[in-house]
Amino acid sequence: MQRKEVNKIMKVLILILTFSTIVVLSHATPTLLTRFESQINQSSALDVTQLQNFDKWDCKYKVTVKTSCRSPVHTNDIITLSFGDASRNGLIYIENMGGPKDERVGQCMTVQLDLEGPCRDKICRLLIIRSGHHSLLPTFDDTWIVEYVYIEDYKNPPIRFDFDENYIIPDDGLGYGPNYCPKY
Repeated sequence: MQRKEVNKIMKVLILILTFSTIVVLSHATPTLLTRFESQINQSSALDVTQLQNFDKWDCKYKVTVKTSCRSPVHTNDIITLSFGDASRNGLIYIENMGGPKDERVGQCMTVQLDLEGPCRDKICRLLIIRSGHHSLLPTFDDTWIVEYVYIEDYKNPPIRFDFDENYIIPDDGLGYGPNYCPKY
């Protein structure tokens, strides 16, 4: 046989082999995709387990609150902070700051609180609740002002919630504060 004939036969064989491979692969079951789906199911089962662990009180947080120098020397109001993640699984509360005998949230004060709480994802929202006039002391509007709240958690970068220097948290028992959570 001549070299030209061998080249023609080789080209035909390669063409037949290529066409056969395409036909076989087009009718093959996608086993790789099946395995991938089972991996997704295993992963989501792990996520459910992790979500169940969110309610354990074994995560540490450091919360820093800086009050404005425009705030009163002390406040008679009870200050409650709550913060959480985007999942809306629940907030972590720091209750009963402030009041007539608590000087931590007075004028130009910076207070650091180390606490343990339920584990959350990246903290992205904060509420401050100011409720006063629940004592026998004379009532007055003490215009309590916070400059910022800084939260460090157990696994994410810290987040700082800044407040306008003239923003007075209303004394109505409702929560006010920034929400930096992504909108879904």
